[in-house]
Amino acid sequence: MTIPVEQAQRVVTSLQAGRIQNLFAQSHAKHVLHEVNESPDNFPAFDKQLEDKVTFTAYALLAASCSLLEQKTIEEGASGLEMAAVLLQNVHGPFVEESRESSFHLLVSSMAFYASGHYSRAFVAIRQVESTTKEAGVIAAFIRKDFKSLIQRLNGILLQDIPEFEDQTNLDQWAITIAIARSLAYTLEFIMTGVEDIRSEIGRTLEDASVIAMAGLSPSHWWIVRLLKLMLQKLSEASLWKTLPPFFDPEANSHLDRYVRLLAFSKTPVIELWASQRAALSLALNPTNRGGVVNLKETEGSGLNI
Repeated sequence: MTIPVEQAQRVVTSLQAGRIQNLFAQSHAKHVLHEVNESPDNFPAFDKQLEDKVTFTAYALLAASCSLLEQKTIEEGASGLEMAAVLLQNVHGPFVEESRESSFHLLVSSMAFYASGHYSRAFVAIRQVESTTKEAGVIAAFIRKDFKSLIQRLNGILLQDIPEFEDQTNLDQWAITIAIARSLAYTLEFIMTGVEDIRSEIGRTLEDASVIAMAGLSPSHWWIVRLLKLMLQKLSEASLWKTLPPFFDPEANSHLDRYVRLLAFSKTPVIELWASQRAALSLALNPTNRGGVVNLKETEGSGLNI
């Protein structure tokens, strides 16, 4: 459910309070200690319910930030989404191998990183959980832009025989998995062809999955579907099929189409542009400019001057 913009903004603001920020600082410090393999016996006296408190807070921030992005309040939504992803990674990253719940939270963290534009952090986080479920596997292959693996994983889901189901829960889970796989298959088709109508098929497929998740009382699948919607929406907006044509004459479309397909089929696929790259297009592709300086921000905050 999408929260109204004003209410979502109030939630994000309330999560900047001092006491809550102290919990965030504790979660980061504890994560660092786990990263350096410090013995828990040497940990300071963290809040005894730190993991639970930070997890609940992260999902409140996630809900508000998703709502902002869904209503095109991009900057605030992306910032909140990144913070929620960091929190979930801090408190659940160290426990992925021993906790199914932590694996799910890290999957959500990776998807939130991607939807907020932090692709490299999504890439790193997803590696820990991609083998946990079929859904995680196809999402991980998409995040890595490993299309060969993605097609193989999609075939393993979409081309299998329909199993028999003993209860409604198993049927719902199978239907949602099929919908997620189908939406990514449609996305691959859009990447390779640029056919605009495919985007509406992606939206309808994920909306069906969301309805099934809500009706089946499956919040985990509901979150995965919601974040996948934002991920694929971001892709369609940043796709070369959308960002490049305005800078070329209509007569050049056939050459441009071949160029975009060539990039999609290359060994290291290029299928979208970062926000900083899109902002630089008007300077870089303007024939009246004799030159210019382009400062491209990378996903970790560093920059590249051209």
